[in-house]
Amino acid sequence: MAITLKQIEAFHSVIVTGTVTRAADKLGVSQPAVSRMIADLESSVGFPLFVRSARQLVPTVRARTLHAQVERSFLGLQHIEATADALRQNGEGQLRLGVVPSLLPTISRDLIAPFVRLHPLASISIEVVATLNTLDWLSFRQTDIGITFEAMSHAGLETRMIGQTEAVCIVSSRHPLTRLGRAVEPRDLSGETFVSYMPDSGFRAEIDHVLAAAQVRPDSRIEVRTTAAACELVAALGAVTLVPSPSPQLAADNRIVMLPFRPSLINDVVLVQSVGPGRSPLAQAFVDFAAQRSINFLERTPI
Repeated sequence: MAITLKQIEAFHSVIVTGTVTRAADKLGVSQPAVSRMIADLESSVGFPLFVRSARQLVPTVRARTLHAQVERSFLGLQHIEATADALRQNGEGQLRLGVVPSLLPTISRDLIAPFVRLHPLASISIEVVATLNTLDWLSFRQTDIGITFEAMSHAGLETRMIGQTEAVCIVSSRHPLTRLGRAVEPRDLSGETFVSYMPDSGFRAEIDHVLAAAQVRPDSRIEVRTTAAACELVAALGAVTLVPSPSPQLAADNRIVMLPFRPSLINDVVLVQSVGPGRSPLAQAFVDFAAQRSINFLERTPI
């Protein structure tokens, strides 16, 4: 039996609401109709989707995995509705941007804000997206353009560099390295509690290479996904870390200090978008605008 859109809608509604009754109210159909659609979907996929518990339906592990894919589809439908609404109201459409957290302040100030002034009728949404997730967001059309540190080798993606950042060392405000009087070097990190990024991070690979070349082994038992988490731990533990880019937020945090690091670790800031006929005129206008701006992150962000 083929899976139908109505079955998927019923499945999504039960997951979101937790009961058949509320799902039926949400969909405007009867409870037996929802139960029948769930039963038909379970027959189609070949495994149970829910465990009955009291008055609730508890999704199985397989159901949650399936629902993650369903959610992406529903986000795509919501984007279509939002784009149609934007076109109906102002004719320019909607632009969805996915930006890594540490770049967001500079990108917002120096790129997004002036673009909005040029396109006052455009609808623009900005999501904070980890570099690791950028490919998924683009592949599933959840974002039009990703702005990140790492160029992505993928047949369906196009990458354009719009600037560069330089890594800095972050230490707690009371750390002895604040009195060093020079740039921090790999040897200064020997034996320090070092907050590192996850092993699948491209920046982590750069750090590991530099430290290995200097034969330095800091205490790297703590690994995080985001710069914000790394800096919070540095402040709390008196630890140290390297981050790919300074930012105004880091400069304003009096619990930590940004220090220059040598050798320099230069990171490309890139725009990533899907290739093919689905590219919107507004997305192309943003890419062209970004290329013309040529933001110098090295000069604009204080250290």
